[in-house]
Amino acid sequence: MKRLISISVILLFIGASLVLAQSRETGAIEGKVTDEEGSALPGVTVTISGPNLMGIRSSITDAEGKYRFPALPPGVYTIKAELQGFATVVQENVRLSTTVRLAVDLVMRPSTLEEEVTVVAKAPTVDVKSTETASVTLSDEILRNIPYSNFSTDIVNLAPGVNNDVAYGASESTGISYQVDGVDVSDPEAGSSWVFLDPNIIEEAKVMGVGLPAEYGNFTGVIFNMVTKSGGNEFSGHFDALFQGKKDDWPKGLWQTENNSDYLEDFPDLTSPLQKLADFGAHLGGPIVKDRVWFFVGAQFYHSWRYPTGFPEAVDYKQPRGFIKITSQVTSRTNINAFFEYDAYNGINRDSGAWVSPEATVTQESPDYVGNFSMTHILSERTFFDLKAAFFHGYYYLDPETGKDVSAHFNLNDNMRYDSAGYFFYADRDRYQANASLTHYAEDFIQGDHDFKFGMEFEHGKVRNRYGFTGPNAMYYVDYVGYGYTGPYLAYQYEGYDTNTSYTRVEEFAQDTWAITDSLNLSLGVRLTHVWGYVKGVSGSIYSNFRIAPRVGLTYDLFGDKSTVFKAHYGQFTEAMLSSYHDRLNPGDVYSDYVGYYYDPWAQEWVEMYRIEHEQLYTLDEDIRHPYMEQFTASIERELFTDASLAVSFIYRNWKNIWGVVDTKADWQPVNVSYTDVDGSTKTITVYEQVNPGENQYIIKNLEKGEQMIPYVDVNPYRKYWGIEVMFNKRFSNRWQLLASYLYSQATGTINNGFADDIGWGGDTSSPNFWINADGHSTYDPTHMLKIQTTYVLPFGIHFNAYFRAITGNAWTKRYRTPRLAHGRVTVFVEPRGSNHYPLEKILDLRLEKTFTFAEKYRLGLMFDIFNVFNVDTITSWGTRIGYDWLPGEYPSTDGHELYGIVRPRQARVGIRLMF
Repeated sequence: MKRLISISVILLFIGASLVLAQSRETGAIEGKVTDEEGSALPGVTVTISGPNLMGIRSSITDAEGKYRFPALPPGVYTIKAELQGFATVVQENVRLSTTVRLAVDLVMRPSTLEEEVTVVAKAPTVDVKSTETASVTLSDEILRNIPYSNFSTDIVNLAPGVNNDVAYGASESTGISYQVDGVDVSDPEAGSSWVFLDPNIIEEAKVMGVGLPAEYGNFTGVIFNMVTKSGGNEFSGHFDALFQGKKDDWPKGLWQTENNSDYLEDFPDLTSPLQKLADFGAHLGGPIVKDRVWFFVGAQFYHSWRYPTGFPEAVDYKQPRGFIKITSQVTSRTNINAFFEYDAYNGINRDSGAWVSPEATVTQESPDYVGNFSMTHILSERTFFDLKAAFFHGYYYLDPETGKDVSAHFNLNDNMRYDSAGYFFYADRDRYQANASLTHYAEDFIQGDHDFKFGMEFEHGKVRNRYGFTGPNAMYYVDYVGYGYTGPYLAYQYEGYDTNTSYTRVEEFAQDTWAITDSLNLSLGVRLTHVWGYVKGVSGSIYSNFRIAPRVGLTYDLFGDKSTVFKAHYGQFTEAMLSSYHDRLNPGDVYSDYVGYYYDPWAQEWVEMYRIEHEQLYTLDEDIRHPYMEQFTASIERELFTDASLAVSFIYRNWKNIWGVVDTKADWQPVNVSYTDVDGSTKTITVYEQVNPGENQYIIKNLEKGEQMIPYVDVNPYRKYWGIEVMFNKRFSNRWQLLASYLYSQATGTINNGFADDIGWGGDTSSPNFWINADGHSTYDPTHMLKIQTTYVLPFGIHFNAYFRAITGNAWTKRYRTPRLAHGRVTVFVEPRGSNHYPLEKILDLRLEKTFTFAEKYRLGLMFDIFNVFNVDTITSWGTRIGYDWLPGEYPSTDGHELYGIVRPRQARVGIRLMF
């Protein structure tokens, strides 16, 4: 196996040295030059220039009048065509974003005079060759103008189809590949966001995941790629400061209102969720040597105070960030850039809420270090090579506010945690990655033109986790007063674990964009995935797998004018390789026993309920297969008018090879329990009791229907998603921009789409109780998702910006907790999963900015933001367990539900920025 890895790495670099599309940080422009009669013009000199391009590139049209410019950075370009005997043609304002290939055709007319014709025709907005659809480029104009949190990982939630870090039905965070300049910087444990960039170093953010070719993998939701800035031939700078106060800050009445009045009679301690922010940034870019070496540097200090509902103190985080990038045009064909980034995420009062006393929180210390190297070498107009290498190192340490010597007490009488958070957690992360690809354009080869792309990716991730309970003897107590109890009546003892898990991923891909005719293109590709998982103390790999993921699609230019394209695509997308798949296979001696006790008030002593011993508690099914997502898409995209397009897309997804845990030793017996429903009626439900508590042996495997999975369960483990999305995109021009989308969708299954749910951490699948009423709507199932982001530049330098969204709330399910069974109490669904949804959230955020220009090049902007303009009080979370936190008649304002969360109230933010 080590030999295979070594060979793969060698091939990664040998293949690089041996060998018209684009990389993840670049795009491409191609086209055809003809005369007024439509005849091809060979020998035309075509040049391209732009502020983000070092120097000027040139191309000579071939016998068919075709030209091409691969590997262009995103930006606005001017294209010029020159040929003796013809008037020079100039096409301006061609806007290119990453991963896009634009077709710009030019028409030249004969002329005996030296004259230049500037083309005012609309620049293309539709990529007629790529099967990629439902993607969105969040350009600099959107990121700098639309009001949002100014936190970089929140940018992905601005995109159509994404909300709460869930993209088109995929698992929360786990399904998103968080990337910087095309290299993944997600948490190697379970795929959540890890690196928090300064948002002002981002040139554009690309969110894509529908209809992607074989070069994209290691995700099942979307790829969220943040492309960093590079400087330029002119010095430019951006200095800004933002401040958002809380209600009692000076001047009082400006910063925020309350939106809890409708609930105060039932919940007198309820406070509106509040946010305070101070954000300072300084950024400078420019030439070291014009057209040769550029630099860009940035620094940010982001200080946030979040006031959770019902918690008396702020969750206070200080976040310094720094960035430096050098971009060099080493030769006319070779571009190299490298950056280094540092950020920290340090705070207090983490893990707080309405049910937590202030001393029962944790502090956090979390620095990150990120390095990235990238080289693009253009071998010819038809062939180029791309190489990337990157690393990040970071950790986050959570320590209890009161130290490790104090135990936590959770009081059931008032549902509060006191004295301590009750745990510590230390997480260390490392990730190393190298990507290489070769792109070659073959003209008139096997019935048409072909864009071939071949590539390899290598990744190694390392994860160390340390966790345990605090206090004497590492005990966590549950207190109750009543029925003979006067204090702690349950206790859990856990000294914790120290796990060391790592993995290696090697992938190869080959793809071909085949232009069969001028209108019809096929996209054919395959992606090969090899993964190996390791744990410290065990020789060799404990998990290995190999997958072949096919991709096939087509595009058809319906009218032959490159304005309307039909796209269809089928593909398999292999889930990311993460340490969570196999981290439970760490040797048993790195875990302590987990022991549960109950207190006998008559004997006045603690009695052991159960003990979980981790020695060989988990094994991995030798036939286990790696998870993947199967996707089918179809869309129509239409260029409506200058800089504007409309797309309608259908998306279907089906997750396969879902992981879960099966218990081969547990003996389950059905038990009927009665409960009082919310309408006062008495109902009975069958649950399952483990009659041999403490006897467990878990196998991690692909969940499948049948007796061999779990006795008494006749449920098909699955998760599916479908949606229809309409997206209108008007790029910024003529003083305005608009990005509007509407998505109607359903996410259903017996496996939820919460964090890491499809990779083996989706609840206790080994218990039959997990599967009771499991089939239904997933938690993240926004039936309706409407998003509108717009900018309009008014007279006198006033910029109006708005962001409106109307999104169906999360799904929730009525639950019941049984009396104590032999193995403890269990909580089950008493209706199908996701039978209810929280209300539709309708939020409008506004920004007004007045800009002043002086000394011709300096612009000073004064900003005023308003979030939640209408001060809505939509409920986002409430009690769903009948008889516990759902008590009909007790809370009229919430129909008997204990209230846990509402949206933030109306808040204001002010800012100032200087740009040049």
